[in-house]
Amino acid sequence: MMSLEFEVPVKRLNNVMGVILREDSKLQWVYYREDTQSVVVRTTVSKNALQTFLLRLASAVDVPVEVTIVDERETGRAIHEAFLLRVDVSEGSYPVVILLLYNVSKFYPDTIIVGTSSDAPQELVDTVLKLTIGKVNLLETEKVRSSIVDGGLFIQLRANVPSTSDKEIVLV
Repeated sequence: MMSLEFEVPVKRLNNVMGVILREDSKLQWVYYREDTQSVVVRTTVSKNALQTFLLRLASAVDVPVEVTIVDERETGRAIHEAFLLRVDVSEGSYPVVILLLYNVSKFYPDTIIVGTSSDAPQELVDTVLKLTIGKVNLLETEKVRSSIVDGGLFIQLRANVPSTSDKEIVLV
């Protein structure tokens, strides 16, 4: 199981709870932040259901959300992140998930999964693949595969993790 934590406006809580109840997910806790009129939610989801869960969550919240994902492993803990957003193109507005997996480096993702509706136009995919998320320019990634799962189109990308041997390190 993977632990997910994210913050959404309190008016979106019912939508979020609907996704949690319908999906293979377990609610751990909800924290209300009066100062921002938002709630911080922690839930768990199976590794197999992560991508579709995030896409359904992006559809339900309808606002940009950053999700922190903790993957507990026998060898330790991996921290991943996802960005949920809506992208407008000429044919409409579509939910998009950009999942950054940090399996090799703690500071640079090695695997990126872009998810959206399976009926999304090519214009949307092209627009999303031109984005830069933090240090990662999606145009500079290599497409590994794409698949349609439960009504979602998921494109797996491989990022070239910069190695420290490529850079000169100077200690002062």
